[in-house]
This record gives sequence, structure tokens and C-alpha cells, in this order.
Amino acid sequence: MTQLAANADNLRIGLMGVGGVCAAVHYPGLSRIPGVTIQAICDPNAELVSSRAAEWGVSSSFTNVGDLLAEGLDAVVIATPNDQHRPLIEAALDAGCHVLCEKPLGMSLSETIAIYEKAEASGLRHMTAFTYRFVPAMNYLRHLVHTGVLGEIRHARVQRLQDWGEDAIGWRQYRQQAGLGELGDMGIHRIDYAEDLLGKTLSVCARMKQLVPRDQTADGQPCPPQDVEDWVAWLAEYESGATCVFEMGKLSKGRGPGGDHDLCEINGTVSSAIYHLHEPHQLLLGGRQQPYRVVPVPSEFLTREGSPRDPHAGDPVRTFRYDQAWEFVSAIRESRPCLPSFWHGMRAQAVAEAVVLADRDRRWVDIPQIPDPPTG
Repeated sequence: MTQLAANADNLRIGLMGVGGVCAAVHYPGLSRIPGVTIQAICDPNAELVSSRAAEWGVSSSFTNVGDLLAEGLDAVVIATPNDQHRPLIEAALDAGCHVLCEKPLGMSLSETIAIYEKAEASGLRHMTAFTYRFVPAMNYLRHLVHTGVLGEIRHARVQRLQDWGEDAIGWRQYRQQAGLGELGDMGIHRIDYAEDLLGKTLSVCARMKQLVPRDQTADGQPCPPQDVEDWVAWLAEYESGATCVFEMGKLSKGRGPGGDHDLCEINGTVSSAIYHLHEPHQLLLGGRQQPYRVVPVPSEFLTREGSPRDPHAGDPVRTFRYDQAWEFVSAIRESRPCLPSFWHGMRAQAVAEAVVLADRDRRWVDIPQIPDPPTG
């Protein structure tokens, strides 16, 4: 981060969708960055947007996206149901705004390709909200893998097991709004960080299951049943020669609330390493015929370079996510691609759709060829 970049002019940012994710991740991340102003917020829920405006001290709040974009913003963050992502991204780009959008970017691979191509042609910065890339332990694990400390990576396993109960979970349980269930919610994060660690996915085989109807709310009111999967597992092969086994589920008794299981284990020819989300400041490392031992994450990996976040303040399972906003703002100020960008969102969507096809046809499915992103 150069001195010139650090002293860049104020960035005026708008927030589209001010529900739980925005309140937990995007607003607190952006509000900590010097020279960033939350200029305006927008949500179709008038009561919610009014409450957030008062809570956050934002003077301009709207229920109409056009009104927000008329504010002359530099950038926007989109945290809405998935089916709204494409029209909001396109409207923001047309208004000349840099865009950070929640995952998945689109409802299909073809839609996601169109989103990426429009964003890339605009010359604006674009970023996919793959927050797990910013976990301190993941920063350190990436370093160990990419510098060869673990040796050649042979195989890996990735698990995200939770217990959300069997009642309705809102828009996330409907294909028309969410596109996918557990695969699109938790799985796509892991698709992305596995490619960051292991390289491009070559092919997958998979199984997906919808286990419960979710046809009533927590207070017993009937609602339309869900039509997406609660559980998914797949086996992936990588260009590097590594393999990885994935499992995601929202109905794993004993894994919630607060006991969620989130693990990535990498086995190399020299050593193995385990990341666990709920211990974000440490890894487990083990060499040949040695038990795993706890290794603290070195200080240089606790935050991204230049980040104003204090890694020792607040709940570390939550606060690492604020560095995502720092990456977005830094990329804008430095006129460089965001990491991860919409290209990575497109890659993850390609793998996710291959998982769906592999389950449907009960066969191995190759990942479509996607050109590498431009550099600079």
C-alpha cells in the first residue's frame, strides 16, 4: 500500500441490501477505513432501511435502487437475495460504480459469465464476497501451500457441517431466489478457496440431497416447502494432481448453534495442515509420523497489509471478514484487480454447476474451460 494510495480522495459507497450480512460484515468493515464514507443505503424493507440509517448515521436512505445510484457514488456493495444480483450489478456498473457483490454472482454459469464480461469491459473494479479467503489461518495456510513448506499436495478434505434445524430459513430455501441450496450457500465458498490453495478444478463427481421439507416457520406457521438441497458432497480432481473430498450440510445434529464444524485439511509430501474457522488465529501442523501440534498464526498473516483492523479486538471469528472491505477499497485506490474478482465468482459457478450435473447424471463431469483473467 503506497502513501499516495493511502491518501486517496474520499470514496463514497452505497450499500444495497442492509440485512444481516451487511450489518455483520460490510458496514463494519467499510466504516473502519479512513477516507471511506457510507453515502447511502437501500433496501426494499422501508422499516429496516430507516432503522439502519439511524443506527449508522447515514443521511441518505432509499427503498429504490435508482434513487441510491443517483447519489453519484464511487462504489456499491450488494448483499441481497441471489436472484437480484445480476440486475443490481448491471445497474451499478452502468452508473459508473465499482462493485462488491455477495456470492453467488448469478443464477447460472451463463448469467455469471455475462456479469463478468460486462464488469471487465467497464474498466471498473469488481469483487466477489468470498470472505473465507481473509481468515488469518487461511492466509497462513495459503503461504505454506504456495511456498512449498508442506511439499507437494496429494489430497485434502473440506467440511462445513451445521445444524440450522428443520424450520423454514427464508429465501435461501427457494431455487427461484437462491439458485442452489447448501452448494450455493456454503459450498461455493469452499470451491473458491480450494482453487486458491490447490489450483484449477479438472472434474468432479457428486451427490446432493434434500432431506426435509422446511414447510413451516419457527413459530409453526405453514409456508411453501423448500426445493433446494440440505446436504451435498463431492470429490474433485485438480490440475496439480491433488484430490479433495467436500461435504456440506445444514442438518448435522451437534454442530450448532455455535458448534459448527468448518475444516480444511491439506496433506502434503512433507507435512499436513488443518485450518478450522473457529480457531482463526492458529493452524494444526504435523510432519511424517508426528501428531498434529498447534501453531499460532504469525503476526504478518493476522490481517491484510495496511488493514486498519485490530486482529485482537472483538470476536476473531467475525472480525476477519472486515479485511474483505479493505481489499475492495485498496484495489479501487491502487487501480488493480480485486482478489477475488468476478472472475473467481465465475470459476466457482462453473464448478458448482458441474457438481449439480454430476449428481443428476451420476458420473464424473469435467469443468468447462474458462480463460485466465487479464492481469493489471
